[in-house]
Amino acid sequence: MTGTTHFRDKTDSGLKFNRNTMRRFPVIYQVVSAVLSALVITLFPGCGTTTHIPGPEIAYAEKTYCNINGDKHKYTVTATNISEGILTGITTAADTRITKGNVIDLFIAPDSAIQVNGSIVSVPVANIAKAEIYRITAGRSITVAAGVAAGAFWTVILIVLLTKGISCPFVYSESGTDITLEGEIYSGATALPVERDDYLRLKTLSPVDERYRIRITNEVKEIQNTNLAELLVYDHPEDVEILVDKYGNTHTLKDIREPVSATNAYGKSLASELAGCDDKRYISEIRNDDLLFDTISLSFDRPLNSNTAKLVISAKNTMWLDYMFGRLSDMFGSRYDEWVRIRNKRSREYLLQWSLDQGIPLAVYLETQAGLEFIDYYNVPGPVKDKRDIIEIDLEAVTTERVNIKLVSGVMFWDFDFAGMDFSEDIKADPVRVSPDNAVDETGREITSLLLHDDDMYLVQPSLNNEARLCFTVPPQVPGTERSVFLHSKGNYQPLRDARGKPDMELLVSMRLPGKFTRFTKDHFLSYYADRN
Repeated sequence: MTGTTHFRDKTDSGLKFNRNTMRRFPVIYQVVSAVLSALVITLFPGCGTTTHIPGPEIAYAEKTYCNINGDKHKYTVTATNISEGILTGITTAADTRITKGNVIDLFIAPDSAIQVNGSIVSVPVANIAKAEIYRITAGRSITVAAGVAAGAFWTVILIVLLTKGISCPFVYSESGTDITLEGEIYSGATALPVERDDYLRLKTLSPVDERYRIRITNEVKEIQNTNLAELLVYDHPEDVEILVDKYGNTHTLKDIREPVSATNAYGKSLASELAGCDDKRYISEIRNDDLLFDTISLSFDRPLNSNTAKLVISAKNTMWLDYMFGRLSDMFGSRYDEWVRIRNKRSREYLLQWSLDQGIPLAVYLETQAGLEFIDYYNVPGPVKDKRDIIEIDLEAVTTERVNIKLVSGVMFWDFDFAGMDFSEDIKADPVRVSPDNAVDETGREITSLLLHDDDMYLVQPSLNNEARLCFTVPPQVPGTERSVFLHSKGNYQPLRDARGKPDMELLVSMRLPGKFTRFTKDHFLSYYADRN
């Protein structure tokens, strides 16, 4: 491969998860779900010093309530845990009124799967048919996520939204009646040199009293530093979709085509998993071999005389990547703060190259007459919500009637929902840039001036439950158009870890080598699997 040479031509394969998946796949595939179940109950503040994936009997985060709903019965429980595929909790008083905390609504089928023994309620995770997640502040409910579960895996992913440990700022949109989580911003910018711009579409945003209102929150143990926050407001034809790439370039989409073929490295078709934004997804499989990088091969029919293409994906990162990066951080032990200082003095190029060498961003390769050519990479979007993202590709070096693409990342680092390509020419689409009229923090302190410009002034959110509320004037909409709004932000964040003990310097030094972190994550998984079988 040209461009970046750290990715190997021999790459790993993948595993799809959709309805009935857990019934069809061998035990090692199902262990992926078991591992993530363990992550659910460890990825909240305070568990940073674990040296192995903990045992199954570990409680969820505090102030989390779980409603277990059957056809005829409903139980509200706390102190929830997972043990050997069984979710259990302790019932609360019948008149308990939840005014603050996290709420998980689990819908069970059939009703007979719910078992009650005194104050203990239990249900097999496999019998959870649907999950809805809320946060309640001062008695007001905020929807975080909802969806039909597909066995243990999807249920775990939904619950993870409440208990994740390493993250980035959460962004919520207000619509007058609801406050909805839109996603995360500047994910992966865990050091000052890799501070970056982010462009997040606010899908549910609508005017409230002639103002757009959003919230930027800190909900995990980290220090979040936001340098800039503004809205990009597009009025465009109804038959056109707007996306903004990581460089801030606007692209229009009119004819997104699905690939004529989509396969993993073992030749298994992924056409169903990557077609449309639905509940069919693709997450890579870990096999007991030497392959470290997962490859998706895509092939698209190329229209006559097309010179450029726009590759569109809808994806997010896995909780496994978050967890293992936390494990790496904890290995510095008592020297963790020193490591943070060193990272903040590294060059941007050094840190980005290390990340690419480990397969953390999603690398894009194009098949040309001269061989595979590295084109670009997608920034990590975080594990909370899918992000629809775009990369423009020059096709001058492609001489065939097919455009062949390879997407390369570390095994089990990415979770895909869709991939497609648009060959239409971009039409003119200039945004109206709107700075906040007013911004206050959770105490009511005025913070507007900190977010107006890309400068040395930052909104610093160092603590759990820090919240910034931003208001923007709604610009007049062009008649006969559809409106799309993006949040343009810029910033960085520092995860806070309670790392202790003597650092494993030999292993840490080896992490400088390409693929070593990826190897570490795979070995960790395989070791866990071996211990359970």
